[in-house]
Amino acid sequence: MNVVAMYSSRPDLFSFTDWKVERVSRGVFAFFGKYTVNMTVEVGDCNEIEVLSYRSENGVRDFRLLPFKVERQHIFDYMSGFYRTYVMNTIKTCSTMPVFEGRFQPPFEKRDYVVDKCQINLNDYPYVPGFYKVAIIGYGD
Repeated sequence: MNVVAMYSSRPDLFSFTDWKVERVSRGVFAFFGKYTVNMTVEVGDCNEIEVLSYRSENGVRDFRLLPFKVERQHIFDYMSGFYRTYVMNTIKTCSTMPVFEGRFQPPFEKRDYVVDKCQINLNDYPYVPGFYKVAIIGYGD
């Protein structure tokens, strides 16, 4: 796990720079990178997010969709749910991403967000050796 490919079909709205993953120790990996949000996401807009995960035994082909996913939902519901429960505690001390209690309070601001050495310990998750892909798909304005 050391390749990160980021792509945006609308780099004028969302762009990604210098993403990478490094192994820190056995089962522990650190993420680095920056993404730029060139719009403010406001209450009442139609911006949604969906997260899909895939696994392959060999990393070449046959990536299969895993049941671990986030159904398409408004970005504020994602922030108050999946992000707050599974992501925020991992990145709150190593990124400029929002940190909050309770529900996310809009707006999601136009700015650069930096992730710097955020560690994910795979021992905290069900893990089967192989190659993984995660697709974060955005929809909306």
